[in-house]
Amino acid sequence: MGASARLGFGAWAVGGRGWGAPADEADRVAAVRLALERGVTFFDTAPTYGDGVSETILGRALKPARERVAIATKVGPEGDPRVSLEASLRRLQSEYVDLVQLHEPLGSWERVLEALHRLQEEGKARAIGICNATHLQLRRAAEIAPLASLQAPYNLFDRDVNERELPLCRERGLAFLAYRPLAAGLLTGKFAAPPSFAAGDHRRRIYWFQGKEFERRRVVIDRLRPVAAGLDLTVTRLALSWLLAQPGVSVVLVGATSPRQVEESLAPDTQPLTPDTLHEVDAIVAGAFPRARATAQLNHLAATWGARERFIVERLDGTTPYERIGAAWTDRGDSPLIAAQVKVFVDQLAEQELVVTDDR
Repeated sequence: MGASARLGFGAWAVGGRGWGAPADEADRVAAVRLALERGVTFFDTAPTYGDGVSETILGRALKPARERVAIATKVGPEGDPRVSLEASLRRLQSEYVDLVQLHEPLGSWERVLEALHRLQEEGKARAIGICNATHLQLRRAAEIAPLASLQAPYNLFDRDVNERELPLCRERGLAFLAYRPLAAGLLTGKFAAPPSFAAGDHRRRIYWFQGKEFERRRVVIDRLRPVAAGLDLTVTRLALSWLLAQPGVSVVLVGATSPRQVEESLAPDTQPLTPDTLHEVDAIVAGAFPRARATAQLNHLAATWGARERFIVERLDGTTPYERIGAAWTDRGDSPLIAAQVKVFVDQLAEQELVVTDDR
């Protein structure tokens, strides 16, 4: 599979909601059509993206090329999977989708996967996938239906899937679809200061656009600029090339709402980084995120805290990656824990001077 084919179109923003003021609908349709012209053949959407608007736009833009593209959509964990998928097919102007995915493994999600398998047998979907699943849920899902893929967030900052999910996909031969490859736009490099997003923009709630985490990531992006320039790339292209080089990544889902954004992000000549450049990028990222070590006072205080907080504190040894802490907790089968949650907790501890790092 060529690099252009491995860059897929993530169509959440095309739905017109959740990303600030929507672009003109004609621009959004044009973005999808230009992506197709530039060699993109995988398009990922969901009925919740703009209450069906994203699917409707894809249906209109891709209908003439339906046999040349793969369209993936999703079904939620509640409600009737058949009703949901058949409504999606009408909006997509198609008799089938190439991939139907369980959007979130919540509630009665196992029942939904069983229903999706029946719909697959009827020809309404050619393959079944799951999104946002832990490795434990992924293993269980594969017992219920002939699972083909996992979709999860992955970028050069957010690497939780490296611990369990991505290795499991490689082991089982499952496709891995990486979403949020540009950290919700942060890796475009356009934010010099914490942005003020409009009401209704989901990025208002994302922790890395605020406080200490924003500053850490901004430092990384500034240090990546000369690396990108030396390769005649933008930071955006560097970040996507980093993902294309990760073993097991099948498709990198890139969002765009205008032809200009497609030209910036979905370049046909985007190629994986070389091992030397990968090492350089990883060293820059690691250098901006020193790992915390618990103080004696923190160890004493944590003895009376909840199980999850104690679990984290016991592993704050100055060397253990936060992704590994999250994965180890998730192994227990309790509520999942990711590195982002560990970082927020550690920042709170740092404000109370209960942890130390090597950069102090």
